[in-house]
Amino acid sequence: MGNKRATKALGTVDDRRRSVRVQLTGAAMIGREGPKSGPVSAVLDNVNRVGAGLHTKELLKSHEPVTVSLAFLDQHGEEQQEKLAGKVAWTKPWEKGYLIGVVWEQIVTKEKNRWLYLYLDETLKDTG
Repeated sequence: MGNKRATKALGTVDDRRRSVRVQLTGAAMIGREGPKSGPVSAVLDNVNRVGAGLHTKELLKSHEPVTVSLAFLDQHGEEQQEKLAGKVAWTKPWEKGYLIGVVWEQIVTKEKNRWLYLYLDETLKDTG
């Protein structure tokens, strides 16, 4: 039983798939490092505490470290911004570019990602 808790805390692929995704559409900027460094414009499609789904016109590679800057309206209509570090988990060709899945380096918490955490918390309350 202790082993299950340790696995869950690490956020396995199965755990990520079980996490409820919240639709959140908004502008995003993806920062890259390395030879193709620089910002990539993207659109956020959905998000949860362990990652996000985005789409972009530029291909990013799986396992590529990125920083995602999100801009969104909170439940009161106020603009909020968050910046999260993560890695590209997968990419798929799409009619207008690429669909991209990003896994955060750290799970979204109230202390580190106040606005995104509150948005997810409120949205999940409304659906539950």
